[in-house]
Amino acid sequence: MSVGCGNRSIGSGGRGRGGGGDSGGGVCEDEVYAPEITYLSLCDYPGEPAIVIFFSGCNYRCGYCQNWKIREQERPHLARIDRIERILEGGKMVTACKVTGGEPLLQLGALMRIARKAKSLGYKFGIDTNGSFPERLSAMLPMLDLVSIDVKTALNEPEYTKVTGVDHPMVSRVVESIRAALASCAFVDLRMVVIPGVNDRLEIARSIGEDLGRLGYREKASAGGACFTLAEFVPENAGSREYAAMRNPSVDELVKLAEALQLPNVRITHRALGHCVSMEKIRS
Repeated sequence: MSVGCGNRSIGSGGRGRGGGGDSGGGVCEDEVYAPEITYLSLCDYPGEPAIVIFFSGCNYRCGYCQNWKIREQERPHLARIDRIERILEGGKMVTACKVTGGEPLLQLGALMRIARKAKSLGYKFGIDTNGSFPERLSAMLPMLDLVSIDVKTALNEPEYTKVTGVDHPMVSRVVESIRAALASCAFVDLRMVVIPGVNDRLEIARSIGEDLGRLGYREKASAGGACFTLAEFVPENAGSREYAAMRNPSVDELVKLAEALQLPNVRITHRALGHCVSMEKIRS
């Protein structure tokens, strides 16, 4: 969940559960499953104070997810898009807007409308995505200044199945999204939440580094257009009891994984560090 000021529900109320996607559950084109907004976040958009909008609904079932309460699209989550647009018009002390989730690309029409509004107001605009909808991401890329893509683990079906909690996580589509993002003009923030005993083996980091190298990461990162962030898993925020009983990784463990990646512009985020720190700074 976003850490910021003014976290507030914007859902319109109602009962029952809505369906997924742009047209599921009888959702009209003027509504979106967006239960929450953060009016000022200092940590969700790199270098920019931002408004953060939370879309509900996700096609993955990751046990570690800290936003598990908005995994399903519930009718009380419905909000009018014009209300969100008015919030953007009244933004104070912010220079960017980011949409997170859930999986924002499940509601592409609403996402595009909000993006157009944000850009018309002069905001930088970014999204978080799990990467499993490359066609939708490609449609959004011309409007994006930032795209943050989760790299759950090694980019193969067995490892992704283990982390995502679904039988067919469509890793080839995640790879396609990463390739498209790295070829775009947007800044690309690739991120992996490190979970001890699940995705923290050095061979996983090496495999990710090799795959990203083939996809063009090194060139874009070396030019300042991409980064890879290893993030601390926080058990107390996990939606699964199994994951809640696990431990968090240490800073030293994250550093070892960062070194195994053998990639430029790698960062670490851990509560013990207080903020996101580059490997260059850690080494110096």
